[in-house]
Amino acid sequence: VYTHPKDPILVANGNIVTYTIRVYNEGKMDGYASEITDDIPEGLEYLPEHEINQQYGWVVSEDGTKVTTDYLSKEASEARGEDNLIKAFNPEADITDENPDYRDVKIAFRVTEEKLPEDRILINTAEISDDSDEDGNEIEDEDSTPGNNEPEEDDIDIEKVQVKYFDLSLLKYVSKVITIENGETQIKETGYDGTEDPEPIVKVDLHRKKVDEVTVKFGYTIKITNEGQIPGYATEIKDYVPEGLEFLPEDNPDWLEIENGIIVTEKLAETLLQPGESATVEVILTWINDEDNMGLKTNIAEISKDDNEYDSDDIDSTPDNKEEGEDDIDEALVMLSISTGGESKVYIALSGIILVTIALGIVLIKKFVI
Repeated sequence: VYTHPKDPILVANGNIVTYTIRVYNEGKMDGYASEITDDIPEGLEYLPEHEINQQYGWVVSEDGTKVTTDYLSKEASEARGEDNLIKAFNPEADITDENPDYRDVKIAFRVTEEKLPEDRILINTAEISDDSDEDGNEIEDEDSTPGNNEPEEDDIDIEKVQVKYFDLSLLKYVSKVITIENGETQIKETGYDGTEDPEPIVKVDLHRKKVDEVTVKFGYTIKITNEGQIPGYATEIKDYVPEGLEFLPEDNPDWLEIENGIIVTEKLAETLLQPGESATVEVILTWINDEDNMGLKTNIAEISKDDNEYDSDDIDSTPDNKEEGEDDIDEALVMLSISTGGESKVYIALSGIILVTIALGIVLIKKFVI
């Protein structure tokens, strides 16, 4: 009685999957499985140079949809000096319906599934496509026809694998504003978590006469979340410092400036994120004091390197490509302006569209949400 379960085995893109095909003799005559056929389903790549496939002599069909082997045939077995005659039931030799004789062959594929849905299952089918008696002559199977691809017969079987996917996302938001004026430091927490839609703009009003005397720093939080099914790492995060703000190493010991206006951190390189888990890093950027350095400042961060034990690519993003619309990149907005009041003030602009008065008129600035 055949009771092998067909629950899908979880694999990852890039994995090498090895299948064992076991042929039993359930009859009363000895015989050979002269030829076995295995299909090549979409999402699995046959590997002709793999040592397993070389060992078992698989040959690809002209249309590339299947492979066959005569490894267990009488001729091929005798040529290797092996005995692959599968014996019939013989209680005296302890070959019974509970312990039938069998032979195995194996085949290896690489998982090449890419942009896949969560429930993607790959089904591989193998079938005895030719058989013979102990002398190598044609013979009829009493309950199956070799090579007819009938799923209800017992000379054909399937195996399922379910492809897990890797997916890291990034959110960036302004978490605090630090102002230093007259020797007094004030820290205003924004209370944001990056999920606001539209994304608010943090605004700082500076008194014209105190522009050179006040220090303004913006604290940005970068949140990495594992939205996939494979544990993984954000091994490097890259941040693009906008014009008008500057990176100060003393404020950011976990960051390194690799070129003008581009900084990176490996702070999370050793933090393994399980599916559903998140981790954060902070970067602080300082406003460059100048009365002409006002207006909107857009800070962008992205995952520039990632890793996982399967070396699987992210399902919906490419690290370090600065591609808007992917979920491994995000932006946060701040705005500075001149006020006539006596103190610097921090405001939260709740709308995604703001009117900013400048010297010659009104400029409409629109925030596009990634």
